[in-house]
Amino acid sequence: MPFPRLAHIAAILLVAAAAPASAETDDHSRAREALRAGRILPLEQIVAKAKADFGGEVLDVELEDERAGLRYELKLMAVDGRILKLEYDAATGALVHVKGRNKRHNEEQR
Repeated sequence: MPFPRLAHIAAILLVAAAAPASAETDDHSRAREALRAGRILPLEQIVAKAKADFGGEVLDVELEDERAGLRYELKLMAVDGRILKLEYDAATGALVHVKGRNKRHNEEQR
């Protein structure tokens, strides 16, 4: 009986696919709550700071819960095509880490 087995496999795949969506919803809820409570700065403020500091366009943003606190991690394409990975303290907006070539300081930072 291949059909019941196929239905069972389909059900497992549906449950597995729903788990990441649920986790993503939880992440968004936590981020909204942290913003409402004043524990983090608005994403728009961090993106504006990154563009002012390095120029270019933001490609991706994640809010990560690190041991040191919440961090915004941005992937930015500089105007010259370089890809930078920037880490900002979500509470203060301070630049914590840069990975990639930093044109302003003309040195490799990791």
